[in-house]
Amino acid sequence: MNTYITINYVLLAIVFTFLFVEGMSAISFIYDRKSLPNVKKYLDPIWGIVGTFVVFFVVNTEVLYPSIMPAIDYMYVFPILLATLLFIGRNVFLVFSEYIWKDSKFSQLILARIYSLITFVIIIILLSIFISIISGIGANATLTGFSAAIFLSNPYVLGFIAGTLLIAFGLSFVFYKIEKIKVLSPISTVLGLLLFVFSISRLGLSINYVTYALAAAIALISILYYVMGTARREAIFITVFLSVISINFLNYGKVFGTESLTAYLNNSAVSYASILVTIVGGTLLTVMLLFFLYMYRLPDKENSSDNYQESSDEDEKIGIANLYIISNNNKVNGKEYKTGKNRKR
Repeated sequence: MNTYITINYVLLAIVFTFLFVEGMSAISFIYDRKSLPNVKKYLDPIWGIVGTFVVFFVVNTEVLYPSIMPAIDYMYVFPILLATLLFIGRNVFLVFSEYIWKDSKFSQLILARIYSLITFVIIIILLSIFISIISGIGANATLTGFSAAIFLSNPYVLGFIAGTLLIAFGLSFVFYKIEKIKVLSPISTVLGLLLFVFSISRLGLSINYVTYALAAAIALISILYYVMGTARREAIFITVFLSVISINFLNYGKVFGTESLTAYLNNSAVSYASILVTIVGGTLLTVMLLFFLYMYRLPDKENSSDNYQESSDEDEKIGIANLYIISNNNKVNGKEYKTGKNRKR
């Protein structure tokens, strides 16, 4: 087992785990408007780190497999460029929904839902590229062309993507404690898992008892939430990460169906240097992510009344002053104001 390939697989698993969480966030924005405050509480500290990990993985891949990158770039140039442009749009609308919506004609919810639609397209594109590279569906034998018609006409490719989105929908109830028709959580999760596992097996990818054990664990997470109201976000992170990395290791070194990834591995001294940079950089990114989560994360409230409401004009004028406790005697622009229990400023 090659160390370079293993670390690259770990990075890929981290990227897709974060994208899966963003997928759950996007689904929640669309499905239940009342989930907006709770979703943004967890989305705000990680959305920037997601992009950093994506770039980190891409750079690491380019260093490790320089000889195969021209073929990948040539075959997937359009979806890669489209995903890049949409990623910029995703950042813009997410920032707008967080900071600029109060001064615009659009509500925070509308901007968040536009972000959701863009995120869906990005996830579908990246899943398509991943499954095409690992299975070879749509790529010709000489790796010089890609047929979108062949790729999209394969029912198991569509099943793979649809199954992933169904799992994300089902687990979004658990991750954000959505109560709106929560019976859909186990139904969607189980159906998605069945479709996902069946599709990857039909695509020629290897599965074994580990695959079924992880599928059972994911289904159990959703069922327990529906029956007992128990929700552990950490369990979702762990099971999704293990699921992605298990697919990679069960199909270790497999690329374009029959090609060996080790044949494209860069054996120069650059590879060793890239490992050091990856370990150091990955550690720093992880520490930053944990720090941001710690700073942003607020205590969960079982009886939370975090229902989505549009801010009133009066609230919007207060702005950052909400962050401070205004003393009884305040001077603003040279004038003194009194505040108290029965007084208004």
